Amino acid sequence: MTRPPRSDTDFDPELMAYADGQLGPEEAAAVEARLAEDPAARDLVTALSLQSAQIRAAAEALDTAPVSLKTAALERELARSLAREGWRARLAGPGLRRIAASVMLFAAGWGGHMAWDATNTPYPGYVAEALGAHQVFAQDVIRPVEFRAEATEEALDWVAAKLDRKLEHPALDPLGLELVGTRMLGTREGPMAQFIYEDADGHRLSLIVAPHPEGVREAPLRYASVDDLRVGYWRDARLDYAVMAQTSELQIEAVAQEVASLMGNGS
Repeated sequence: MTRPPRSDTDFDPELMAYADGQLGPEEAAAVEARLAEDPAARDLVTALSLQSAQIRAAAEALDTAPVSLKTAALERELARSLAREGWRARLAGPGLRRIAASVMLFAAGWGGHMAWDATNTPYPGYVAEALGAHQVFAQDVIRPVEFRAEATEEALDWVAAKLDRKLEHPALDPLGLELVGTRMLGTREGPMAQFIYEDADGHRLSLIVAPHPEGVREAPLRYASVDDLRVGYWRDARLDYAVMAQTSELQIEAVAQEVASLMGNGS
């Protein structure tokens, strides 16, 4: 007997298993009969199939990334977590699509095997890397950084050695931003340092610093928007910078000016 259309398709393990190709022939045939009579179920299966394909592609790309990348293991775990049924059940719809896109951004930057054409982005490759790092680490409540704020001097010595550039303490306290800490990133663009800040309301901002490549021109502050993030990026003779947060262009400009004054005169 054909079952009637259901209204609770947003949390339906049977449809999720069908979209993932996990049902046997008889079970799949039963679901297909249901889909013929249930438009809502058809819409959900279409969305789930697309999301599954995106997540599998991201996970495969991350699995082929160089093993020396410091954050490769974390990215693989993120992709695999997203593929678990529980994540899909909680995040079906726009939320999952945004996270899947974030994973794909990492795969593009650090795996290099996704069909992501970096030449089509309106910003340099290091900014794409910075966006991925912000989306994963800035909101991490367990371990957003490798060096907490109290170990900043030690972190700066380590970062300076990795970047082959002397760095000044990027303190943004005058702007109401307290340093959470620092981490190093190994990316396709090369080593980068991520400084994570938090304001009084708990909103976080990332500053990414990378060595300026030889033969590349310096560039003034430019802006980009990615989903709900506002991004500012610029290059000087020593370093490339990117600042990003869920904030205004005015705050990005203020942070950029402060960072340039603090770090732009290093040797």
